[in-house]
Amino acid sequence: MERGTEPYTQENGEMGHMTTTWREQERAPSRTTLQTTTLHATLQATWRRLAPPARRASLALAGVTLDGVSAAVRHLPPRTRYRLADGMGRLAGVLLPWRRATAARNFAVILRCAPGDPQVRALAWASMRNFARMAMDFLAVRTMSPADVLALAHLVGAEYFTDALRAGRGVIFALPHVGSWDVAAVFAQAYGCRLTVVTESNWVTELVAGSRASRGVTLAPRDRSLRTLFRALRANECVVMLSDVVREDVQTLDVPFFGWPAPFALGPARLSHHTGAPILVISSVRLPDNTYRVEARPPLRPDPTLPAEAAVAALTAAVVAGFERIIAQYPDQWYPYRPIWPAHTLDSP
Repeated sequence: MERGTEPYTQENGEMGHMTTTWREQERAPSRTTLQTTTLHATLQATWRRLAPPARRASLALAGVTLDGVSAAVRHLPPRTRYRLADGMGRLAGVLLPWRRATAARNFAVILRCAPGDPQVRALAWASMRNFARMAMDFLAVRTMSPADVLALAHLVGAEYFTDALRAGRGVIFALPHVGSWDVAAVFAQAYGCRLTVVTESNWVTELVAGSRASRGVTLAPRDRSLRTLFRALRANECVVMLSDVVREDVQTLDVPFFGWPAPFALGPARLSHHTGAPILVISSVRLPDNTYRVEARPPLRPDPTLPAEAAVAALTAAVVAGFERIIAQYPDQWYPYRPIWPAHTLDSP
């Protein structure tokens, strides 16, 4: 008799029922699995409740520590402070060779040289050194009074800033990763402008940004910043965006940059087009006497005669052209530690 055709009997009926029950038990999660899953869910729920307070507590503790370091650094003579920074920069160049190599590939495109060219390597090392000096200045500025910061810098192009604010639509500051943007932020506040700074969403960034928040700066995490930025511009305030080095999850447009197309964020131009706020390209660079030159370029606005996307593209290209002029003048104070151009461009000096 073929399998499956035997007549039903009490015996084989009970066996079939037992077999079905065993199979159901095999498919059903075990008691241990259920307990483990329940424990995991409980721990996740507990962590979600405890994580924000724990994060705030750790940031507060680290902030107090950083304030103590800042007070010590602030009282060091500038020459001593920068000697320490130079040592840190050399150490970082040795411990982070991939960062220095990325900077060298970017500088190679600017200089039209091979990445191994001595001039390119020297510029990459200078960038690492100046980044360390910028970090040391950040520590010093953290606990300085606004008056002390103003004594370190002078503003060029103040008329562009005040004229832009008169329109009542707020101002967008677009900065490259050049020099010290913290000095620029404090300087802008001294002119009566409330700042909203777009930041990354991570613990280190929040710690660094804490000094800005303590000065009345509003922090807007990049992944949930849009409403905050609109509100700031409607109140005729200033929005600060570092936009020369982009992340992979940001919408970009390829525009000419030192003669080669490179992706740049569309966010500043789209925000300007949507709100009517002008864009000021800002630089804050350290001079040989260890003071800072904070410069505002003439305001940039979208062309009203162009379609929306074309106007955004043209405005993005204008912002990038402003970045290019700043970087060409102060290449050793640019910190390009992410790839700027596509890999095939970097292979072509």
